[in-house]
Amino acid sequence: MNGWGEYLAAWACFLGAHMIPALPGPRGWLVARLGRRGYLAAFSLLSIGLLYWLIMAAGRAPYVHLWDQPLWSRWLVNIAMPLAILVAALVVGMSGLIAAFTLWAGAHLVANGDLAHAIFFGGMLVFALSGVARSGLPGAFRVTWQRLVLAVVIWAALLHLHPLVIGVSPLPV
Repeated sequence: MNGWGEYLAAWACFLGAHMIPALPGPRGWLVARLGRRGYLAAFSLLSIGLLYWLIMAAGRAPYVHLWDQPLWSRWLVNIAMPLAILVAALVVGMSGLIAAFTLWAGAHLVANGDLAHAIFFGGMLVFALSGVARSGLPGAFRVTWQRLVLAVVIWAALLHLHPLVIGVSPLPV
C-alpha cells in the first residue's frame, strides 16, 4: 500500500486507536487487564508508533503544492518547538502535553505547504484543540531543574534526530 491509500489507512488507525479507548467500556477493560500503568505504557507506545507511521505516510503521499514555505516559517517552528517541549515538561497533567501538541501542529502547519502535510498538521491541530477544549488550558506547573534539563535534552534530541528520523532538517537554510 502506498500513496493516498496508506495515508488514509494510517489516519484511520491513529484515530481509531484514540477514539476506541476513549469509550468507557474498552478503556475499563484494558485497564482491568493491563493495570493503569500498563495501559498507559501500551497506549503511549501504540500512539507514538501510529503517529510515526502517519508522519511517514504523509511524506509518501503524492505531493500537491498549496503554498510556498518562506524562510520565516522554519524560524517559527524552531521557536515554537522549545516552547512546546517546555510546556509538556513543566505542566502538571495531560493539559501540558495537549498544549504542546497544539503548538507543534500549528507551527508545522504554517511551515509545510503541501496537501498531505496540511491535512496532517491541520488534523493534528484540530485534534489537539479538541483536547484543550476538554481538559482546559494548563494551570499548574512543576518547575524543577530536572524537568528543565529533560526539556533541553528532548529538544536537542529532536532537533538532531529530525533529519534522520523524519528525513527533513528543521533548521532554516
